[in-house]
Amino acid sequence: MSRSIELLVKMFDPRCVSAESIARGHSTLYKEQILAAFAQAEKAAFVGYHLLLLKYRFDQSSKDYLTKYIDLWLAEKGVKDDFAVKALNYVVDRLADIPLPTQYKRLNSLRRRYLRSQYAYTKEIGKAQEITKNKEIDKNSKEARELRINVIKEMKKSNICPRCHGTGEIGREQKRICPACEGKGRLIATNDHLIYSIGCSGEYFRCYLHALVVEFEQFAQIQMSEAENMIKQRLKAEIAN
Repeated sequence: MSRSIELLVKMFDPRCVSAESIARGHSTLYKEQILAAFAQAEKAAFVGYHLLLLKYRFDQSSKDYLTKYIDLWLAEKGVKDDFAVKALNYVVDRLADIPLPTQYKRLNSLRRRYLRSQYAYTKEIGKAQEITKNKEIDKNSKEARELRINVIKEMKKSNICPRCHGTGEIGREQKRICPACEGKGRLIATNDHLIYSIGCSGEYFRCYLHALVVEFEQFAQIQMSEAENMIKQRLKAEIAN
């Protein structure tokens, strides 16, 4: 996922973007331009748009929309299976980097150990401030505050590794692979996590759910890519004009 789109979604709520202009070096984007870019993405790639909002803003409305969409998607395929509903909702969580139920015990243990200090989020706040400085955004602006809020929220709610803070490495002088996430930066959910979270047997998953999961996951990934590209292309065109 493009870093620029991640920052855009974290800084600006598509439903209530500030009326102020947003400076970007020698170019300027205005409220209407950003709203138009998000609106076009929502229209062209509805699922991808809401996945972006869920992933980077933990937007509950987007989660609700996606839950309803899954019900319709399964109904169109003639699938009436409670396990399938749970599976696809967990696929959405996995794509949005939200931990599955079977991951919470380990994640909470790591959070209690590494995120208890009042300075636990200093690194995230520092990165957010560096970004706003590089993007020439006032550190006291609404957008800068939104970015700080969402990077901290990501540490608290996503599957980002509490020990290495998503870098995949630990150690100040001599860097080494983080043993908590095996250098991945996140505690990524596997199909085993998915199966245990659903509550079905491995055989049932392979026979009745695996194909559905693969099909829906591929579709959702394409949708996210389309939504991202739509936003980037629209804003690029706006800046060029």
